[in-house]
Amino acid sequence: MSSAGEPADSLEAASAKFATAVQETLDGVLPGEHKIISRRAPDLERFVVGPQNREGVQLLVGGEPLATLSLSMYLSLDRSSTFLKTVRSDMVVKSTLDRTPLIRLDYRADMGRAPAAHWQVHAERGAFSHLLARAHAVDPSRVKKPHDLSSLHIPVGGERFRPCLEDLLQFLVQECGVDSNGGWLEVVQRGRELWRHRQLRATIRDAQEETADVLRGLGWVVEAAPGIDAEEYSPTFVRW
Repeated sequence: MSSAGEPADSLEAASAKFATAVQETLDGVLPGEHKIISRRAPDLERFVVGPQNREGVQLLVGGEPLATLSLSMYLSLDRSSTFLKTVRSDMVVKSTLDRTPLIRLDYRADMGRAPAAHWQVHAERGAFSHLLARAHAVDPSRVKKPHDLSSLHIPVGGERFRPCLEDLLQFLVQECGVDSNGGWLEVVQRGRELWRHRQLRATIRDAQEETADVLRGLGWVVEAAPGIDAEEYSPTFVRW
């Protein structure tokens, strides 16, 4: 699922194209109707792609709605004002029993203390809570909520190497037993391939000299054009 990674004519047009890609992915994987739209964010500098129904996308098990998938993907242009960039994404699976989250996959390009991309698991396990409680006793400033595992932010590769929507969809179908359409795995794999190629392109732009060195080592002839800014953009490689 990706219409990003190529130069964008305009943020509005690129966001609409991205919404269409998300729509096609969900239609190919999950049964039912899912209307995905692109709308301008309140700050007017970004667009948000997500379900038209703010309740989210229904997840069925044996035809029964047991959970929902909430999606919000905030889009802007990158630092060169050329390529579409996801600056924030919220993917939340909620139970229909009490509307509380089960798991979350969150990403913020400008995240502070927590990892830029992370899972949050809304579950409990005694042994894990025991570890956190002991750590809290030693230093309360480091572990502030020892009995709330959902307060932990589990890092998953940062800005460039984080999971994609297709990873979450395959988890829901393959591991959680959510109903799916025929051919869903092919849709997921195709979208994941596009996503990883997009991230590869972005990583290359962040590390052009390193990319050129690798290509030269493989026998390519690579020379920088005059006036090219090839300085490495280190934040994507050092932030967790």
